[in-house]
Amino acid sequence: MTNPKRAFSNTLKKWGHDILLQRVLSNGNHSPKMEQVTVRSVAQGGFQNSSSKTEEDEGAFINFDAVYYMEASINPKEGDRIYEGYSAKVDKNYTIFTIEGISPTRGRFGEILFWVVGATREK
Repeated sequence: MTNPKRAFSNTLKKWGHDILLQRVLSNGNHSPKMEQVTVRSVAQGGFQNSSSKTEEDEGAFINFDAVYYMEASINPKEGDRIYEGYSAKVDKNYTIFTIEGISPTRGRFGEILFWVVGATREK
């Protein structure tokens, strides 16, 4: 029998990319520490088309610029920031997204297999 967590992890290893995750603190500020996380992402028809209905997973995510898939151990929270680098340069230019929607994808006995995260680009 296939282990879904292991299958998802293998998918990230083959097809994922790294982002930087900055956690929101209980006081509303962000931690100065950044975590490197491997994710799979889907841009929603370009950044200018953020009002369209997008990426369905146990319901609909609406009005997100990007949808990210993260391993269960990441435990993302609303308000966390994602720094997405699109440049291969050492001095990267990052696009910053704020996590605004989180949906766990559950497996057998309610165990969280991975997270589906909706994020909006910061202006």
